Amino acid sequence: MKLKSLIAGVALLSSVSFAATQGAQFSVLPGVQFGATKYDSIDGFSFNVLGAENQNVSGVDLSLIGYRKVNGNFNGLHLSLFFEAFRVDGNMRGISLALWNDVKGDVNGGNLGLVNTVGGNATFQLGGLNMVNQEAMVQIGFVNYAQQVGGLQFGFVNATKKLEGLQVGLINYAENGVFPVLPIVNFRKTLF
Repeated sequence: MKLKSLIAGVALLSSVSFAATQGAQFSVLPGVQFGATKYDSIDGFSFNVLGAENQNVSGVDLSLIGYRKVNGNFNGLHLSLFFEAFRVDGNMRGISLALWNDVKGDVNGGNLGLVNTVGGNATFQLGGLNMVNQEAMVQIGFVNYAQQVGGLQFGFVNATKKLEGLQVGLINYAENGVFPVLPIVNFRKTLF
């Protein structure tokens, strides 16, 4: 009995401590994954029915519905065929299409979704609500917010603390704009 417990414990610890990189994964839901565990990284292809969780993902990641979590970095193409929340705790390089894209680090590529939130810098966002905690290059959506805009915000409501580009929309707010709030177009004082 003790030997079985010892073997089970060693097997559990080895899967936790020595994560591997797998080429493919099929996931029914987080924790019910075939080809890789949540402690493994994927380098290739992942198909997820109701969600999945992995360390790092590179390649093509397809999801039907549910919750997709990457504990590290994501590099590649993520497509959600129906409604899904896509969360990356690290950086993302590539393109993601999901109902909600939430990246804690930087996005070098694009997020396309109803709601897009980025903790770092973002290259491109297309969605209903786009939020970036640092610098955004291009945001196109109904409501756009970024601490700093280095390119374009295009939407009904655009807001930033530091505008180094152009805002086009119904309501445009920029602390360093010609005027802080302007309809139609806003730009920083020294742009022209």
